[in-house]
Amino acid sequence: MLKIGDIFMNTKDLKSFKAVYEERSINQAAKKLFITPQGLSKNIRALETELDTVLFERTRQGVKPTESACLLYDRAEVLIRQFKAVENGIRQLKNRGIVLRIGCACGVFNVLPFRLVQRFTEENSRIRVEWNEYPNQEVKERVADSKLEYGVIVGEWKEPGISQRKLASREIYLLVYEGHPFYGLDQISFDKVRDENLILMNEHFHMFQDFIEACLIRGFKPRIVAKTADPNFLYKLCLQKFGLAVVPGFVLEDFRLDHVKALPFREKLKWDVYGAFREDNRNYEAVRLFDEFLKQNT
Repeated sequence: MLKIGDIFMNTKDLKSFKAVYEERSINQAAKKLFITPQGLSKNIRALETELDTVLFERTRQGVKPTESACLLYDRAEVLIRQFKAVENGIRQLKNRGIVLRIGCACGVFNVLPFRLVQRFTEENSRIRVEWNEYPNQEVKERVADSKLEYGVIVGEWKEPGISQRKLASREIYLLVYEGHPFYGLDQISFDKVRDENLILMNEHFHMFQDFIEACLIRGFKPRIVAKTADPNFLYKLCLQKFGLAVVPGFVLEDFRLDHVKALPFREKLKWDVYGAFREDNRNYEAVRLFDEFLKQNT
């Protein structure tokens, strides 16, 4: 139950309310929630009793939300998220010494060896370590909502209540195919790629946002002709002269670079990997041990 002033709200009732509000129908909302219309109506009545208001008026077409319902709907998602964060935090508190859930942004294991996570697991066998890969922003959201104890992300996370440390860094390069006017250069500047066809890692990678912002700061929007999650595909497209590819330095280890040249950016664009966790979890044993382990081994 979530307490607001003297009112206690159940998240189940709030979710029921949201479904009815969006479907404008008890029957359709019940199907969406996989419950009976009678059960759903009971949840709505409980919420109306708690709030001392009418939320829906019945019509021939279904139900019509009242002004009170419109007000509640605008705040319902925030309330549900707040309560879920509390639930996650309490669960995290109970498991603080025995469970460590790690979220890794796509691509970080190309820079931070996965062997580190394996070593930590082997050396701390009483801690149940779980890890998964997510888009960079999702890792941050899961850490903030206490769905993860530790996040390994790309790019600095400037957020109150978040502790972070830099774990690794790699330079960003521009792949240029043989025969292109840039092929004879030793480095490249952002201004020079203004009118070039460019191939990038897609939006799931923090590097995509960093590159776009760097170009916009210099007064132009880059001409992106292809995006992918596969660095090898970037190389192949560049080799086929489809465009110039923006790649993190670690992928160069996998390329032969035949008829392709990697140019560093004069502005030193970086792929920085950080470890991050909620500041209020600093003293949780599993978090503290893992953060200290990374500090000593990176």
